[in-house]
Amino acid sequence: MLKGHKVAIARIFADLIKADRIVDTGEMECWRNICNKYAIDKDVRIEAREVSFADALNVICNSGIRGLKEDLLGDCRSMTVSDGFCAHSEALLMIALSTMLESEQPFRGEVISIPIGSFNIDIATALYIENEYDPETNEAIKAHYRSIFKEFQLVGFHFVYIPKIIDHYRNTDSVLFKDILSFLAPSMSETGLDNTYKSLMKMTTGVFCKDLLCNKCGITELRNTMPSLLIKIGNSFVGEAQYANYLKIDVDEDIATTVQTFVDCFSEMLNSDVFVVNTSEERDNQFHFHGFYKQLLDIFLVRRNIRSSILLNPYKEEIIFPNIDSKAMGLHRRERALYALLLCQGSDGINFSAPKSADALERYNRRMKRIQQRYSAIYEMFGGEKKTAPDLSIPEIRRPIFSCLKRSLKNLQALYNPEDYNITKSGDGAFSVNVEPELVYVCQLNSDEPVPLHESEMYRKWSKI
Repeated sequence: MLKGHKVAIARIFADLIKADRIVDTGEMECWRNICNKYAIDKDVRIEAREVSFADALNVICNSGIRGLKEDLLGDCRSMTVSDGFCAHSEALLMIALSTMLESEQPFRGEVISIPIGSFNIDIATALYIENEYDPETNEAIKAHYRSIFKEFQLVGFHFVYIPKIIDHYRNTDSVLFKDILSFLAPSMSETGLDNTYKSLMKMTTGVFCKDLLCNKCGITELRNTMPSLLIKIGNSFVGEAQYANYLKIDVDEDIATTVQTFVDCFSEMLNSDVFVVNTSEERDNQFHFHGFYKQLLDIFLVRRNIRSSILLNPYKEEIIFPNIDSKAMGLHRRERALYALLLCQGSDGINFSAPKSADALERYNRRMKRIQQRYSAIYEMFGGEKKTAPDLSIPEIRRPIFSCLKRSLKNLQALYNPEDYNITKSGDGAFSVNVEPELVYVCQLNSDEPVPLHESEMYRKWSKI
């Protein structure tokens, strides 16, 4: 057995002993036996402090040592009843250990450990997550929501289904809900509150996973997750940082049966038939501001790591990032028109490098003439005159425009991957803005609502040249 395996074992038992926040003589006697059995010395115990619960479990699962998983699981079970009682908090870790270490399991799962500063919900919360909408699983949840909720509730779990929460928010008077958002975020502008409200009302489980958990909270482990239950099983320290531990179980359209099986397995680990059941539920004109509910609103209201849309308003000469309640500041018409031009160009971008051969130079001049015509047309939409639009083919004119635009966009640090919103230069010299086209919208005189860039008058003018 390698030292890394011993470190992993020490970490697992340390979390198990501390789970109920009581250390007794029975556990210490069991711990001494574990140290003797697996040759765990002081150095190993010190190193174990720097390893997360999830990493420790993965080391054991990937060890390839015959019989290690079975032996370790048996020792963990002995540890939990060494004081004659398996607490709810210990059972949470044990259900995760059983899922990962037992050879035959009715469901597939994995354990992940996340810094609490990124995302933290109440222990024993079971949150449904998915990267993309799965119609069969969601229909099954809707059909069996009450039974799934009650099954979990009977053993002290709280089931959270994002669409159910958002339905409750949608059925609330919008004025009241915006008042609540304003109370929670008094510094946010009216426009920012309105955009936050609209985004919240459109929230889906997929958007929550990708935009909030993955992008905003940085939990990259969930980026490509299939339909799953993310279950909070406890907290622990890794070094001086506190981590939250989660068990993620795969689910499908048979989710009701999976939940019943999970609850049965969990119940068998407990020594008592008495559980603390949370019966609190949101009612009309009443909103929870604790646990997951607080986390959801906090994530929305904190203006950082957000994948924002871009709103081009040529008539007010503005470039707006609605989801972070910000505008591109310190720009003139020439910079705004250039940014709009680059967004229209998309991933192709613009290459201003002149070739050396005569034939290629002729094609380059024709292309630059077309680029200048497109720029002039957009410049006119932003309130200028076509004939006075700066000549982008002249480096001495072009470079200050690029520099000013880059400086302004560099200040938008609340964005997730802010460099995607700025101007980048590829290896072949092409300048572009690497934002997905579906994030770009344009205000139009004949429409109350912004339209996607590709449906706008600006794009039509650009494409006709």
